[in-house]
Amino acid sequence: MRAGAHNGAYCLGCCWGLMVILVAVGVMNIAAMIGLAAVVLIEKTWSRGPAAGRAAGVAALALAVAVIWLPGLAPGLHAAPPMMIG
Repeated sequence: MRAGAHNGAYCLGCCWGLMVILVAVGVMNIAAMIGLAAVVLIEKTWSRGPAAGRAAGVAALALAVAVIWLPGLAPGLHAAPPMMIG
């Protein structure tokens, strides 16, 4: 029990940011969370994991820039309706 609590605390301490991101993305889009979890799994287990992580980061940045001109790439992104006063 003590060893499990120690390992759990260590994991939470070093990976809390990743856990927060996975929960936030999972609440918004389960498919995106599965994809992000797959990227993390590949990065941690594959011999070329660091290169795969960098490639995924570059792809995410490219998608973020592309959404500026092609908003259809982010299906949940939409403008708020104008507010009517009075």
